[in-house]
Amino acid sequence: MARVLTPENLGRAWHQVKANPGAPGVEGMTVEDFPVFAQEHGPSIRQALRDETYPPAPVRRPESPQRHGQGKRWLGMPTGVERVIQPALAQGLGPLFDPDFSTASCGFRPGRSAPHAVKQIQGYLKTGAKVAVDRDLAKFFDRVTPDALRARVARKVRDKAVLRLMGQYRRAGGLVGEDRQPTATGVPHGSPLSPWLSTLRLEDVAQELERRGHQFARYGDDFLLVGKSPRAGERVKASLTRVLPQPLKLESKESKSTVGPTKAWVFLGFTFPGTRI
Repeated sequence: MARVLTPENLGRAWHQVKANPGAPGVEGMTVEDFPVFAQEHGPSIRQALRDETYPPAPVRRPESPQRHGQGKRWLGMPTGVERVIQPALAQGLGPLFDPDFSTASCGFRPGRSAPHAVKQIQGYLKTGAKVAVDRDLAKFFDRVTPDALRARVARKVRDKAVLRLMGQYRRAGGLVGEDRQPTATGVPHGSPLSPWLSTLRLEDVAQELERRGHQFARYGDDFLLVGKSPRAGERVKASLTRVLPQPLKLESKESKSTVGPTKAWVFLGFTFPGTRI
């Protein structure tokens, strides 16, 4: 917890909040209100985090339509305090995990971005890859369990205050209207901590793919794998069908998992023209 609560780390987190303010949480605090609140209550909040007595507030859960008209999802709008604490956690703990990440993992990492993932695929094309395998993890952010994420963090983190705080986030749940609901599965869409936590779990997928010798790039939960022939592509797809449920216990969406020529693909907004099977 000490590395999370340094003034430098908290300052970086606050700059993130100012750059992307978003809607207020259950307490109604705006970004403009936060500096005055932090000046008065910041020391006591930091001490409560050290003492393991800090009580996370539930997130506000408005309903939002999904892209392309595919139903609706629950967002998770944290309080103003949580908007700072959660990115501070990700920034403070990230360096413990990042050195072990796959070189093909490009999302939610310092110094990595979507163009890095695209460049990775382009490198494979230059060595003869001609087909792509797209694998969609069905509603990953809605299905991953908080306990699995906490266990993933515990592989590297022994700080009881950090692990207890993560358990409290699950128990805090969210408010839907006036009803408080527990968080049995999933991570809140809109939470600053969710992308980093989910990346830890998805990194298990990336490392398993790497162990099996697959060529791929990952950005968040968006994977693109490539092969040198349609038959190789089908073998990769079949391998994924086995590896995701067991041992990783993740569900993939067959209807959105396809094999085809790389020139027909759009990956993170980029296309790969001129490649023939």
